[in-house]
Order: sequence, then C-alpha cells, then structure tokens
Amino acid sequence: MSERSADLDRERVAAALERVRAGVRQRQAVLAATRGAGDEAGLALAELRERELVREPLAESPRPVVGRLLVFLRRAGFHLFVKWWARPVLGQQNAFNQAASRLLDQLARERARDAEAAARLARRVEELEARVEALETGRGGEAR
Repeated sequence: MSERSADLDRERVAAALERVRAGVRQRQAVLAATRGAGDEAGLALAELRERELVREPLAESPRPVVGRLLVFLRRAGFHLFVKWWARPVLGQQNAFNQAASRLLDQLARERARDAEAAARLARRVEELEARVEALETGRGGEAR
C-alpha cells in the first residue's frame, strides 16, 4: 500500500467517523428534546421524521479492482433505464411520508393539549367536590 493510498484511506475513515459523530450528536439532541416530554410517541415521531425521505440508491461496490467499472455501469443503467420512472415515484412517496409525519405530529400535539385540558378539568372537579363537601358539612351535616 502506497503512502498516498494510505492517506486517502485515512481521510475516508475520518470523513466517515465525522458523519457518524454528527449523526450521534443529532440523535442525542432529538432524544434530549423528546425525553423531557416523557413520551414514547415523541421518540417514535422523531424516528419517523428521520426516515421520512426516500432517496435514490447510491451505486457502490466493495470490489477493489472492478468496482469502479461496476459502479459506472450501475449508474449508467440507473440513469438510462430507471431514473425517469423512479424519480416521480420517489417524489410521490416522499410527499406522502412528509404529509403523514406532519399529520402525526399535529395529532401528537393535540393529544398533549387534550391531556393537559383533562388534567385541568380533573383538578377543577376535585376542587368543586371539596367545596361541596365543605358546604354540606358547614350546614351541620344536613342531607339534601
């Protein structure tokens, strides 16, 4: 292995590690933001947001000698025979995924608002029951 190829390998590894680190930092930020809510739906929604976009496949080959030729042939085949059909389908799928994740996000927010409203109502009912109890006992314990 020459010095130049070793340097290229180190650069590729460093770039890959940086992408992994960036992904880990992003995931930790998402988890920290949703953990405050204490809600599994928030985690599932964050995961959905991460995966909502479908991308075109990348042509890769692990074969060192003929890999470049294989990648070129795959790219050319995709460009000539599949791209014209796949791009509109991917666009439709991405639009659907984004609409679905927006709807689920909206439903989750409404659910959280409804839970807060239900908790407020429950507290209010408890307060009113305590007041009724106090009024009934204040009348000398007389029944209605």
